[in-house]
Amino acid sequence: MKKLDKKGFTLVELAIVMVIIGLLIGAVIKGQAMIDNAKQKRLLNDVQGISAAYFSYYDRYNAVPGDDTSTHGWAGVAAGDGDGLLEGNATTPSGESQEAWQALRYAGLLTADPTTTGAASLPAHPFSGKYGLFNRNFGASIGTKNYILVDNVNGNVAEIIDIKNDDGIFNSGTVQADQAYTNDSVDLYYAL
Repeated sequence: MKKLDKKGFTLVELAIVMVIIGLLIGAVIKGQAMIDNAKQKRLLNDVQGISAAYFSYYDRYNAVPGDDTSTHGWAGVAAGDGDGLLEGNATTPSGESQEAWQALRYAGLLTADPTTTGAASLPAHPFSGKYGLFNRNFGASIGTKNYILVDNVNGNVAEIIDIKNDDGIFNSGTVQADQAYTNDSVDLYYAL
């Protein structure tokens, strides 16, 4: 009688394979978390950079970019009304919202072609949305302020930004959203 050789994996071999698979999955999850954290940091840096450019323009020209009553001789830039608030549209830039981006670029405070207009002029953020500039009422204690729009960002990311820079509540303070942070996509308003 011939003896049959049974070939297969031992429990130890299966356990080792399972440990390796677990380590690989953990590394992938950790890597994705690192990518998300890097995107959040870049978004915060972008917002701080736009804010710094806005206030540098104000210091230099004593006017809000886009709302400035002077064109400073820049081709294609229209004068604003000088009321301190950006009018127009933040997501499809027009009026003073459009002029703000051009003025910041002509002044050398932001990089990009200052002659670009419309949606193409809006800088992109790391979460596949765009930045914008406009004004809104932030409530009785703060009033109407110009803001940096971060459109189409995940609610969890928006909440983290709010927590790091304000009170963590979507409808109060100087960082607000258009809806609760439990939503997949919100527009974030960062007061200037």
